Amino acid sequence: MSKMLQVAFIITIINTLANQGCYCVEIIGGQNVKPGSGSFMASIQIEKTHVCGGTLIHAQWVLTSANCATSYFQGKDFRVVLGTLSLKEEKTMKIFKVIKAIQHPNYDKETERNNLALLKLHQAAKQGKSVKVLKLPKSAKKVKYGAKCKTLGWGQTTDDDNDDPSDILQKIHLTVIKQETCNSKSYYNHQPVITDDMICAGDKEGRAKMCQGDAGGPLICLRTKLTGIACFEKSCDTVHKPGIYTRLSDRYLKWIKGIIKGKLSNFTVEQN
Repeated sequence: MSKMLQVAFIITIINTLANQGCYCVEIIGGQNVKPGSGSFMASIQIEKTHVCGGTLIHAQWVLTSANCATSYFQGKDFRVVLGTLSLKEEKTMKIFKVIKAIQHPNYDKETERNNLALLKLHQAAKQGKSVKVLKLPKSAKKVKYGAKCKTLGWGQTTDDDNDDPSDILQKIHLTVIKQETCNSKSYYNHQPVITDDMICAGDKEGRAKMCQGDAGGPLICLRTKLTGIACFEKSCDTVHKPGIYTRLSDRYLKWIKGIIKGKLSNFTVEQN
């Protein structure tokens, strides 16, 4: 594929994700992740370009958003990169082919409900200092409003559309916002409706925020517990449009564990 065709292809991917409500990675007000942290983070890439985040929850499985596992990517150079904080340091990258992508069967891109997916790697990742599994919680716990959380991702560090993505993995600290507040007229105004299976989290000053989706990345609350998956956020410079995360409810945990154990069969996207 020529460079011009590669550029056109990547632009098409970005536009496709945008039309689904999730844009490619951008974190505002973040900090560089220190070495030894974020070892569970996955960079989901198309044609060697980062398009989504993910979390290594099992040696051979990555949890991400449903937008990052559509059949649109079938047959393309679809891969997962682990073990690096910098997307330019190829020597530190552990590269895996994605052999199966499984969306939640009830995912609805209009309402953003059931927005989660699993990616199966071609082989189990060897764990060490730079690659570690972030285990799923045994059961879901309700996250109270005001709780402190964090999310991680690679991407722009300003809301300037011409800014280049960050090379280094970023993290931001967030506060959980009341569901009623997030659904109010001055926030999302029920477009879409923020449900009990979602978490609304952001920074009231609007500085620190997962911007334009950072689709698929983790939301970590209750100290070190994986609590949610980055789903979407409306426009980086829009006030009162905090990030929305799919909450890892008990029914989602049951679905995830069933897929990994091979006890469930759902819609899959497979590559040869």
